[in-house]
Amino acid sequence: MKFINKFDRYITVIFFFTIITIVATSYFTFKEFFSLHSQRQQQAIIPLYSLITNEIVRPLTIAQFMANDKFLIDYAQQDKIETALLFDYISTLAKQFQLLSFVALEKHNLMIDANNKITSLFDEEAEWFYRLKKLEALQFADIGNSVDPHLYFDVKIMNDKQEFLGFAGVAVDLDQFAKTFSQFYQRFGFEVFFVDENDNITLSSSALMKTDSHHRKSELVNINSLDWYQSYLQQQGESEKNKTSIDNSFPSYIESEFIISQLPLKDLNWRVFIVAPEASQQSEYWLLFFSKLVIFILVSLVLYYLFNIAINYFKVNLVKDSETDHLTKLPNRSFIHWKYSELNQKHDNVCVVIADIDNFKAINDSYGHLIGDDALKIIANKLSESLRNVDLAGRWGGEEFIILLPDTTAEQALEIIDRIRVSIENISFSDGSSDQTFNITVSFGISDSSLAGIPLKEIISKADKALYQAKENGRNQVVIHLE
Repeated sequence: MKFINKFDRYITVIFFFTIITIVATSYFTFKEFFSLHSQRQQQAIIPLYSLITNEIVRPLTIAQFMANDKFLIDYAQQDKIETALLFDYISTLAKQFQLLSFVALEKHNLMIDANNKITSLFDEEAEWFYRLKKLEALQFADIGNSVDPHLYFDVKIMNDKQEFLGFAGVAVDLDQFAKTFSQFYQRFGFEVFFVDENDNITLSSSALMKTDSHHRKSELVNINSLDWYQSYLQQQGESEKNKTSIDNSFPSYIESEFIISQLPLKDLNWRVFIVAPEASQQSEYWLLFFSKLVIFILVSLVLYYLFNIAINYFKVNLVKDSETDHLTKLPNRSFIHWKYSELNQKHDNVCVVIADIDNFKAINDSYGHLIGDDALKIIANKLSESLRNVDLAGRWGGEEFIILLPDTTAEQALEIIDRIRVSIENISFSDGSSDQTFNITVSFGISDSSLAGIPLKEIISKADKALYQAKENGRNQVVIHLE
């Protein structure tokens, strides 16, 4: 059928047009990205922000959980405590979250960490305890342990009366921190600066990060001393210089050599500055582009294969719905004509059989049209189930059926059709209202023809003549058309 072939061509054209459009769109999108990377930088740093959240925000959240744990609050207020029980508590958390956890309790003059290191609060190593206790804030980020530098998240433990009991917290290994962000720098060229509310750089992925002393009083670096930050402020306006609070915005500025982006860390009242080279200078982007391109091509080929399968499936169902007789569920005339065109391309000859139910009008008159319809369904089913896979049975109209038998001689067709005729003759049909049954017979006309461009109409005409002869001979028989 012509509309099926057109359907195939149109779908193929649409598919390739879509692919070309997607490729062109991808190309111009990447091109636009390099020219407008300041606006797109936020999308590029999402993985980095996730890393920051994991390395900074997650530990603070764990420390807050510990400080508000009712078990720890109640235990800290007891007159006597067991350090073993306290160690089990913090070591369990340390294993669960892979962080160094600790607790410092004022009433018991005790600081214990997940390494089972116990320190008196009067010890020099615990000097941070009373220094932070005096401050009004409830949580702190402080660098300590010059031998093995860690970023400590200290949260005050307060009871129901808001009385100070001590500190609970966790610590991040700064060596591991530097290693993690160094790997990100190697991939993307990003440098990260964590800045507190006083504009001091508390942490950095660059050499600016100093941990030689507990509080780095002489080592602090103010972000205002960095040239790139001054350029950033000039571009953002004077209002940025006086900014004391952290909002939800993510301003970005593109300079000739790098991109600067800012992210808030509200829990610590910090800001994070990400300094990166231009996107066009980042090898990771090109690697991603070409790897995605290869994947895109492979996926497109797979999609095209699946696309064809889906189209063929829907096409078959479309043909089945539009070219099927609704009563007998057999193909109708339109489908038979299309199938005959297909047979012309695949086979050398065909036998066409026209079948007609004998005295069908009398059956309808005697038993009603509903019984007649049931008889048509039963005979249609008998015709289709008795054929080979390459054969085709269809409803030609009224009580007439057509059968196509490719690569079959008239003699072979006679043998096949006569078996069908006998099987139909032996079926007992019910009138539906009583136990009375009746039989139906069918007459058949066969025409054998070459498929060398001979129209189906011509072959059917010969089969009709043979069918007429079968009727004239007394019905319920098979006749072959003879030239």
